[in-house]
Amino acid sequence: MALDTDVRRHLAMVLTGTQCGSDDQVAALARMETHRLIGAVIAGLRNHHLTQDGACSVCCGQFCTLRSEISNCLLPIRDLPPSGG
Repeated sequence: MALDTDVRRHLAMVLTGTQCGSDDQVAALARMETHRLIGAVIAGLRNHHLTQDGACSVCCGQFCTLRSEISNCLLPIRDLPPSGG
């Protein structure tokens, strides 16, 4: 529980720093944190590796909750198809 709190606190600090800092502060923060955030995502994906059949080894199926959440956060919003078509 403490680890989760620490991680959430750190992420909140990064978010606040990028939203409220000066351009120079934001650039410095990005340089310090980008590799750490990417490393965390890669570690999570490594844990949820896909089998040869494309199934998630943790979620035990074709749908991987972690990969879905990461995609929702990182990929551009996709336009919905028009109604009725």
